[in-house]
Amino acid sequence: MARPRTPVGAHGAINLKQVEGGKWRARTLFRFEDGNRRQVERFAVSRAKAENALKQALTVISAPATSGSITRTTTVATLADAYLAQKRSLNRAPRTLQTYEYNIAQHVKPGIGHLTIGEASTKRIQAFIDAVARGHGSGSAKGCRSVLSGMFALAIRNDAIRINPVSGVAGIEKTRSRTSTALPLDELPTFLERIQNDEQLRRLDVADLVGFMAGTGCRIGEALALRARDVDLARKTVTLGPSVTRIPGAGLTIHEAGKTETSNRTIVVPDATVALLAPRLALTNSEDEVVFQSLLGKLRDPANTEAAWRSNRGRLGYPDFKLHGLRKTVATALDAAGLSARDIAEYLGHKRPSMTQDVYMSRTTQSAKAAAALDSKFGVSSGSAT
Repeated sequence: MARPRTPVGAHGAINLKQVEGGKWRARTLFRFEDGNRRQVERFAVSRAKAENALKQALTVISAPATSGSITRTTTVATLADAYLAQKRSLNRAPRTLQTYEYNIAQHVKPGIGHLTIGEASTKRIQAFIDAVARGHGSGSAKGCRSVLSGMFALAIRNDAIRINPVSGVAGIEKTRSRTSTALPLDELPTFLERIQNDEQLRRLDVADLVGFMAGTGCRIGEALALRARDVDLARKTVTLGPSVTRIPGAGLTIHEAGKTETSNRTIVVPDATVALLAPRLALTNSEDEVVFQSLLGKLRDPANTEAAWRSNRGRLGYPDFKLHGLRKTVATALDAAGLSARDIAEYLGHKRPSMTQDVYMSRTTQSAKAAAALDSKFGVSSGSAT
């Protein structure tokens, strides 16, 4: 009967020999990922130490690498660079890429970048994630876990490992949130009145932008990318999805692809939002001109716009309220109206209804009837154009 074939990643019997005084050799044949068997040996001052050195080497050993290949001996830092290069080639949204790059540069590389892929065990990754959670909060920990999961999935596709070590990492408990919160619904009419009547915000041309975000629940980048051609006053609809973002070295630009494949959407807006848009639309000179421009008539920087709001919100009585909170406020209003999670996900441009439920705690609908109902009560809409 033929001798059983040595499985890939396994080794044969270990041969131990004293080659000279005070020097022992441990040797075996190891079957590499490419299917070939190669001799592997290690030396030490004693029989036991030589054997232990060889066994340790076999836990991280890999086939000879080709140029640019990912193997068990590739460092996590190098794997991270390969992962980012892949994401850039897939034309991911600039803000999404910036989030990946930030988590990798600020946390992953300094924390575990020196480890090899083979050394990055679930236990070590768990310790790293726990440290990030303690030092920087659950949001940063979740971001790191997400990017690490993608990185090691890339390693699996390159046959560097067989199991993703991140899959065994425990769930991350939420810490006190520093993210945006919704306004109480009974305060929304007063909030909008203060914004529209504030001379400083009108001088900065922020009042209409805030009103638009309160009427649509859109992201600030989406609002600043709204062009004249995206507005249909007769049908009371706006088309959202593209977003203004700043790309290092290139400046402000409109990224046409939405944050997710469901970001591009056309929604019905309330009468108050139509009335807000009409005079601004009349000032545009072409269909490609953005509706909410900077004071110099150019693309408006989301970061600078948020800074303008932060410098005034305390004076208006909302010292901790973030503009992104308007998105949650709209969602909360729709939830109070008893609308479905799937419809609100479509309305807000979320990929998964579960994300809408977990983060925004609210729902929406596709009907214009709901838009009219919310318009009369809150000044916000839930309608999606058909």
